[in-house]
Amino acid sequence: MTTDLHRMRAREIMHKEVQWTTAHENLRAAARRMQQHGIRALLVAGNEPDDLPGIVTSRDIVNLLGTQDPAVLSQLLVGDVMTRPAICVPAQTNVRDCINLMRMSGVRRMPVVDGTTVVGVLSASDVFAAALRDG
Repeated sequence: MTTDLHRMRAREIMHKEVQWTTAHENLRAAARRMQQHGIRALLVAGNEPDDLPGIVTSRDIVNLLGTQDPAVLSQLLVGDVMTRPAICVPAQTNVRDCINLMRMSGVRRMPVVDGTTVVGVLSASDVFAAALRDG
């Protein structure tokens, strides 16, 4: 039996451990936290408890390094390179729709929300792993 991506929901395959940063943190500190936790993205907290203005990913940082010296990581802030707005998906969204949203928006990671509360992050790698599971 194969995995049914129409029936599988984002909440079933997302990573539940979420790491946060602020737009005012420097990129080197944010990148180090990603490395320490073995993750590729940090959600950017806003001024209000449920505010999520963006997401910073390893891809955002690597794209910057294509034109800048690595020393810039200590000078620039998360807010300078974060992807905004964060493309969020409700926890009950089926994975097939998540895949299509990732494709259309050009992102590989999306915060998963229950109402206005972030409950996880869904990545293309999570989808890949789920598709390879035996049913």
